[in-house]
Amino acid sequence: MTRRPAVALSLALVLMTAQASGRAAAGVKYGDAVPGVVRPSDLERIKRALRLDRFSIIAAVRLGAEEGREAIVSEPLPDGTLKKVKDACDAGGFCPDPVGFVASRVRIVLLRDADVETVVVVQEQVLGVRGRLVDLRGLGVEGEILGWNGRPDASDGHIALSLTPITENGSGDVAAGLDPPLLVRFNPKRGRFQVFDCVAGDGGEADCGFIDEPGD
Repeated sequence: MTRRPAVALSLALVLMTAQASGRAAAGVKYGDAVPGVVRPSDLERIKRALRLDRFSIIAAVRLGAEEGREAIVSEPLPDGTLKKVKDACDAGGFCPDPVGFVASRVRIVLLRDADVETVVVVQEQVLGVRGRLVDLRGLGVEGEILGWNGRPDASDGHIALSLTPITENGSGDVAAGLDPPLLVRFNPKRGRFQVFDCVAGDGGEADCGFIDEPGD
């Protein structure tokens, strides 16, 4: 099974971390296109609305004057879990994507006026505005999900995510729970985020499209 790469659009990539112990803007580093997309005041608003102490803004994109802005918000892995992942990589096992990020929980949020609306949240499940976006166990994900290895992308002018669950089996082995990664994109026909997938057709060509939610 293969999945089509997302269309390359101009994402505003950010290296931002907000700590409860300091000012919202402390330690913030902006990419060239970020000023005016995600502002320091947004960090404090996100921290209050989502009740987060530590988080990073991975990427952001401006949708329009009325639509607002989308951002990917990630929370760090606990130290013990991060050590498991590092030890597995050092031992020649699973290593996270070096140009991606690792997180305990990932959100896509919509910033509009003073509101912070979560439209996708990824932790033990991948949830959208209508519940689960996909049945992870049905896709073959086994064991405990320790966290997620992700990479930001874009599609149809919106934020998009490529996600791999980091799993641990009963023997303590840490591995990638999916290969290839799960793709989450905005479906303009439905007006919401869904899982996007490609499978090989009978003639070998890629058959791509959005997957309907499981119907929880």
